[in-house]
Amino acid sequence: MDHNRKSGRQRTGKGAKLVRVEEILQSLMTRLDMPEDTQAKGKVFTVWEEAAGNAAPHSSAFRFRGSTLVVEVDSPVWLNELSMRKTELIGRLERAVGEKVVTDIRFEMKKKRRE
Repeated sequence: MDHNRKSGRQRTGKGAKLVRVEEILQSLMTRLDMPEDTQAKGKVFTVWEEAAGNAAPHSSAFRFRGSTLVVEVDSPVWLNELSMRKTELIGRLERAVGEKVVTDIRFEMKKKRRE
């Protein structure tokens, strides 16, 4: 019996099967019983800058509360501007992620954090 098979390790070197990172993560998430939308929600943080456009330097996707994305902004002006563009931003995020994981966006002023 092959020692690597017995220990549950995959072979390396010649003849080793490559596995996509996406497959490994999906398998891990399933084993950890993580919600199905975890990966899609994670992608929202990656695509925020693109979706936010000219507001990206003044805002950042911060966290989720259910299906509500909390976005921090650096000034009241941008809080107001992004609030008016909320529906547009939700649509852009849906197109970028490929599914609707954000049903609402809540904008908050960035809090000073201890360093």
